Amino acid sequence: MPKVLPSQVVSAIDSMFGSNRNELDNRAVAHSYRAEVHALLGLLEEVPSELVDLSSADYLEFSRCRAVLATSLALWNVGDTRPARDVGGRDAVERIRRLMKQCHDELPPPEPELPFIADGDVRFGIEDRIRAAWTDFNAQEWMGATVFAGAALEALLLWALKQLPLTDTPKRPLDQLHLADLINLAALNGVIDAGTEQQAGLAKDARNLIHPGRALRSGEACNKATALAALAAVYRLIEQLRKLVV
Repeated sequence: MPKVLPSQVVSAIDSMFGSNRNELDNRAVAHSYRAEVHALLGLLEEVPSELVDLSSADYLEFSRCRAVLATSLALWNVGDTRPARDVGGRDAVERIRRLMKQCHDELPPPEPELPFIADGDVRFGIEDRIRAAWTDFNAQEWMGATVFAGAALEALLLWALKQLPLTDTPKRPLDQLHLADLINLAALNGVIDAGTEQQAGLAKDARNLIHPGRALRSGEACNKATALAALAAVYRLIEQLRKLVV
């Protein structure tokens, strides 16, 4: 079901009930608006709850307005003709309109997962991979979750190795190394501890299951466990880098 944005609810109210309404209750929401009230309540059901970012008092009033309209609609459907009652002396539809105008159509950007990475492009790129992994995980797309988490892990290791002086340097440029090489190099240079190395190795093995030959030989495939293993490696590495860089 497609989501409905708060601004779309405001536009719908203006279209269905008129744009020059008064907030003070004048018994304007009569039974003749039965279809419009039914449509409005349906639209409100489709507004994602996280976009209804109201204070506790405003949210309570919003809920009361919806309840009043739902009650009136039920009465109208059985022949009652009384108009919808007020909510604290205010028109329920207009209050919903004004409360929806306080809400935003988009969530504020999340706090950065990686505040220790100063380069915005690098940080956003890795955080996007992490968010994509969780999106696929929540959709039970195990292969996508495993791959995106593995990509985030690889990018984190590459960034860390570029920031720190290495006592054991590779023969090839860092950008040409595979995940297994990055894990080994990070462990040799003390960037990650043994536990993180082990978890990263599990993530590497999980991501390798996307290759048909590997999956065929092992008899395994990406699943919830592989996705969790890869995500666990990402967050274990983040915690270690947070302490190391700070």
